[in-house]
Amino acid sequence: MKKIITRKSGSALLIITAIVVGIFWLGGDNNSGTSDGQIETVAVDSGDITRTVATSGAVRPLITVEVGSQVSGQIKEILVDFNSRVQKDQLLAVIDAQSFESRVVQNTADLKVASSNVIVQQAGIDRAKANLRRARLEYERAEPLSRTGTLSISELDAALAGFDSARADLTMAEAQLQNALAAKEQRVASLESAQIDLERTKIRSPIDGVVIERAVDQGQTVAASLSSPILFNIAQDLTEIQIEANVDEADIGNVKQGNEVSFSVDAFPETEFSGVVRQVRLAPNEANNVVTYTVIVTASNPDRKLLPGMTAIVEIVTGKSENVLRVSNDAIRFKPKAGSALAQKTASAGGGSGSPTGRRPGGGMMDISQLKTSLGLNDAQALSIESEMKQVFSGMRARFQAGGEGGDRSAMREQMTQKINAVLKKNLTAEQFRQYQQTRRQAADTRPGQLWIQSDNGEINPVAVRFGISDDNYTQIFSREVRQGSLVVTRIREAKK
Repeated sequence: MKKIITRKSGSALLIITAIVVGIFWLGGDNNSGTSDGQIETVAVDSGDITRTVATSGAVRPLITVEVGSQVSGQIKEILVDFNSRVQKDQLLAVIDAQSFESRVVQNTADLKVASSNVIVQQAGIDRAKANLRRARLEYERAEPLSRTGTLSISELDAALAGFDSARADLTMAEAQLQNALAAKEQRVASLESAQIDLERTKIRSPIDGVVIERAVDQGQTVAASLSSPILFNIAQDLTEIQIEANVDEADIGNVKQGNEVSFSVDAFPETEFSGVVRQVRLAPNEANNVVTYTVIVTASNPDRKLLPGMTAIVEIVTGKSENVLRVSNDAIRFKPKAGSALAQKTASAGGGSGSPTGRRPGGGMMDISQLKTSLGLNDAQALSIESEMKQVFSGMRARFQAGGEGGDRSAMREQMTQKINAVLKKNLTAEQFRQYQQTRRQAADTRPGQLWIQSDNGEINPVAVRFGISDDNYTQIFSREVRQGSLVVTRIREAKK
């Protein structure tokens, strides 16, 4: 929604304006630089200005999870519907599990066979160990008998061969046991895989939330061979929503994380909702040579009025100044007619660019008196700041004349800013320093301009100012010559002949 700032002007000011306009209408004024024309003016006042960026976007849940199926089969049962509230691990649907159950039974039997084979191989090892023990004893008895001549050499060789064969049989039995154990592990893994697939026939919710979409019906067959088919969409929590707004590239520079946002939806045209910018996405969106950027706005939705998919008309607050000097945008748009006396005044005044002092607000030497007024400094603070500032400027001037920093003005300007901030931070309170920084940021976001001010005697003269932020009605102005109540020309109507 548009922010409308009401123009405040007193009745006395209106009477003065009417008198001045009447004088110019009836008699004219040679000093005004116009001939027989009606001069329309508006008074400079103070108030709030809110700069916004208007756009639109779709309402989305903060987190949406697509619940799919990792196995193929026929939907046997559906336990939830649209808008159903679900808890984490709650059963949503069941896929026909007959084939998966048979696989579990088969793999269970295979595991039993593999376990039995392990037992058989273990028994084979025990037998091989017994045979090895017997062969060793026979060889150990044959060896001394062979040395005494009681046993022939061939019989000793036969005993030794029997011992070596028994040892080889034990090694082979141990290897067969390892093979049986590996086969058992394979059967265990196959059984676990079958059990996992069987469990996957039960579709469960991964989060707490609300079912916002159901894509299957009972009896429908889902195929998960290439990709996981989507069965449900679950929004985690509709008490918190987000808006995906597209902001034009011309406006995205002013949009920052944390900006306040107001928006409305067609379903509740009289209700204004509020939110905050949570993210400015860097990826551009290009369509028909128009570049936009996605801005994520988060907002509370405690009553769940805002539903996913609604179109929100969004206004992002990109700047806000309170109780500042401002002027109507009509005064900014006013340009004197080419060739008129006012246009000649513009030329003689140098075109009206820059500030009245020829210096950007906040730049160059610091105006201590202005600082004292704007920040509410006491005398001790003002004297201390003025003294330390003189030392800073004197030292920087000497360094510049000596060619310090290689004559790099940018580097010296940066050092100057750092030194000034150090002096102010030392002498100001935390709140005063915050106000100073805010003023500096506002001054950096200004542009040069010119207003046509009508004096008390009716003379119209150009005054160079700097313009700050604007809204639909007003623009902030920075000037030492323009005061609240000053009359600014918005239009000159030529007199009818």
